[in-house]
This record gives sequence, C-alpha cells and structure tokens, in this order.
Amino acid sequence: MELEQLMSAFAETLGIEGIEVKDGTCSMTIDDIPMEFTESPDGLAVVGAAAIGMPPPEKPDTFNRMLLEANTQLYGTQGIALGISPDSGEIILLGGLPFQGLEMKEFCKALDEFVNKAEEWRETLENFRPAAEEAATRDEEASRLGRFGMTGPGFMSV
Repeated sequence: MELEQLMSAFAETLGIEGIEVKDGTCSMTIDDIPMEFTESPDGLAVVGAAAIGMPPPEKPDTFNRMLLEANTQLYGTQGIALGISPDSGEIILLGGLPFQGLEMKEFCKALDEFVNKAEEWRETLENFRPAAEEAATRDEEASRLGRFGMTGPGFMSV
C-alpha cells in the first residue's frame, strides 16, 4: 500500500480534507502540532515526526533526563523515540511503521496513537514550565532563608 492511500484514509478518519503527498512526504498540523509522515529511504516503512516544542530553559537537565528516561521505558513513549532536532533544537517525536503486511485499519490506529503521544508530550512540555518555575521559586526562597541562618529544626516558617 502506498503512503498516499494510507494518509488519505487516516485524514478521512480525522475529517481532514486535501491531504497531499509530495515527493514521498505528507505534512499536516493536528491540534496545533506540526507533523510530517515520510516514506523511509528504502521505501519499506512510513516514518512520522511531530514537532513538540522548544526545550524549556528552566531546569534543562531535569527535562532532558525525563526525555531520555522515557526513551528507555516502553510505557513512556510506546516504542516512539523522543529527540532534539539538530537543525532547530526543537523536541521531536519520531516513530516508524513497516509497510509490509500493513492493513489500513492497523495504520490508522498506529497513527492515532502517534498523534495521541505527541499531544501528551506537548502537554508534558507545557506543564513542565510552571512546575519548574514553582520549584525555582521554592529553591530561591529556601536559599534566601538559609542565607540568614533561619533554617533547621528550631525555626518555624511563616
């Protein structure tokens, strides 16, 4: 089955019209997330990529560790890889699916799961920023109080 047929069927399930596959690539935006689906160079698989967003400047080590840990745990990405684009620095979600023996229903289900995972990671990124800012504020407050020797078991926080 060709990428164009598969993408047209998937777009139909989402109610998207006018899907075009050009030079083996189909680009679309779903729920404000830019996505691209491409035939692999050997023509044996479809590869999906979703732009999740720019890494947060707050606590980058914590966020990067979370991404790497998700890649090692199947429940975190369901076999989909998270990475950072070497061109833009943006967090991307990548996944592949072989064409051989691929049924339309299976393809649509796999793409739906990919879109859901992209949405989950976009939400994780959006929620990480406020949580990181809150933690930084707590750290700053604790540091400020500690600077005046007002920490330890004998002091009460107000």
